[in-house]
Amino acid sequence: MSTPAVTPAPTRLSVVAVLLSFAAGAGDAFAFVQLGGVFTANMTGSLVLSGLTSRPGYGSLVAGAATALGAFLIAVYLASKATPRRPGAGWGRIRAVLLAVVALDLVVLILRSAQSTPGTALRLLMLAAAAGAMGAQTAAVKRSAHGAGVTTTFVTGTLTSLAQDAADGSSRHAGVRVGVVVMLVLGALAASGAMAVDARLGPAVAAAGTAVAILALPRTGSPRP
Repeated sequence: MSTPAVTPAPTRLSVVAVLLSFAAGAGDAFAFVQLGGVFTANMTGSLVLSGLTSRPGYGSLVAGAATALGAFLIAVYLASKATPRRPGAGWGRIRAVLLAVVALDLVVLILRSAQSTPGTALRLLMLAAAAGAMGAQTAAVKRSAHGAGVTTTFVTGTLTSLAQDAADGSSRHAGVRVGVVVMLVLGALAASGAMAVDARLGPAVAAAGTAVAILALPRTGSPRP
């Protein structure tokens, strides 16, 4: 007889979620400030910005947003293929995807260090790597099946779930949902502070947040479908 899959402690998954939200906030802050005013985690924001035709450098903005969106979607697809939703898959593959996220953030850091004023091609390459990191993170979090209805790269849905549950008199997942929202902001603040010291340090803050989240991942059990 097969042994039932062990479900990881919700508290541990909540810690992972808030740490990854911190990393996403840092990544988005760096991209917006350093890579042409687009987002690499919040695709909705980048799409809306693409409609602001009166913005200076509109062509560059659209190119950046399109690059980020394409890289994000490709990364979600590849990371989802690498972490199939089935009992028994374990956490090894999710951990591997998040390690790839850290690697991509470090690639962005290296590329940003290559030139003090990146040209168009280098900027788009950094956007692709940074958005790829966020897409892979999004897929990994979705595969972890936290169960609290949270996302770590955009929080509109999380805020909606929080408000709806409050209206229904439920506070079951309020802690992790509030934590994800707060940590997104704190990640952006941390990256902003780091970039005030050195403009290259935004991706390092994102990589650090993801690295700590990897350490917090469960070692046993399997993600539930």
